[in-house]
Amino acid sequence: MERTLGTLGIRVQGKIGDKYELSTVLGEGAIGTVYAAKNLQTGRRVAIKSLRLGSVLAPHDPELLRFEQEARIAGSLASEHIAQVLDIERDPATDAPFLVMELLRGEDLQSLLDRVGPLQVDVALRIAAQVCVGLAAAHAAGVVHRDIKPGNLFLARREGGAIVVKILDFGLAKIRRLPPDPSTSAAPLALSAPQLSMTETGQLLGSPLYMSPEQLDGAKGVDARSDLFSLAVTLFAMLAGKPPHADVKSFPLLLKHIATKPMPKVREVVPGVGPDVEALLERASRLEREERFSSAAAMLEAMMPLLAGGMALREDMLVGRRDAPSEVGMTQVKSDPYATIERAVAEERAPTEATVASRPRRWPVWLGIAVVLVAAVVMALGLLGR
Repeated sequence: MERTLGTLGIRVQGKIGDKYELSTVLGEGAIGTVYAAKNLQTGRRVAIKSLRLGSVLAPHDPELLRFEQEARIAGSLASEHIAQVLDIERDPATDAPFLVMELLRGEDLQSLLDRVGPLQVDVALRIAAQVCVGLAAAHAAGVVHRDIKPGNLFLARREGGAIVVKILDFGLAKIRRLPPDPSTSAAPLALSAPQLSMTETGQLLGSPLYMSPEQLDGAKGVDARSDLFSLAVTLFAMLAGKPPHADVKSFPLLLKHIATKPMPKVREVVPGVGPDVEALLERASRLEREERFSSAAAMLEAMMPLLAGGMALREDMLVGRRDAPSEVGMTQVKSDPYATIERAVAEERAPTEATVASRPRRWPVWLGIAVVLVAAVVMALGLLGR
């Protein structure tokens, strides 16, 4: 497989065997790269997620397990609100595994927040409601995502401006060990736990700013209610522009805050949020998981009376809140490239629309500085000539 790695949106040339033709680099992470590609046999445009060229991983390497687990889980969950993995294959030239995924067009939620700031309350609730639908499907299959955050929620654009929220990256998910089923043992995407579970490594897995208190104690105490806690933190970030503990400066202090400090009252941070929304957040983010909503379906049920217009989203809704300051004064939480690598476009263009929209336009600032400097030099020369 010939590949030219580079920045998001760079065009590439190459094939994987005789089946896939690569066109654009969509994202890069610590060990992986995602490309826009075309299935030469069917003509379908897909996203290819591969291990980085040159990565040599042992059979039980955690990164390889994460990669394979993402395929196993996402490929087995049927929901419009979960990004679909279509297949897992191997490069015939290198024997390296790669994932074949649906090609999405749009941007992840963190990129949107970085670009426009806090969202309208109604829009934030619509996004959270769609995430609840996806989580309900995952939890029903015995899957706990364990890394719900804005960077792992993709706002996929559809024809006509409709937006569908999709949950990305099940590489850190916890799945129950299911008894082997002889009828499905040959299926590459059958939902079953790997021989070495990702939850047995003893590592702190997840994104600390969005992590539930029980995740600090390891995987044993993590269940569906942990995802609901992370979703509540994400909803808070959509309303306030940053998660509750974003300003904590040290990692040990951050972990202490997560374990002991309840989420701040959102109405004290964001003017105009109603008491019902605050009550929803308070319930979903309680430190004791037994006191939270019992399921994603229960959280969605509590949310629906707050959504008079339903949970449907359109592209023209994705704007910043009018009463929010132009600079929120927040510590920006940048998207993890590995977590958001499903970012994609429908066309084979580079750079992508999503990338262009999210890039800050810096040249007018530098142009203004240059004009000021030139004026200063001219003025100084005039004074010297007197």
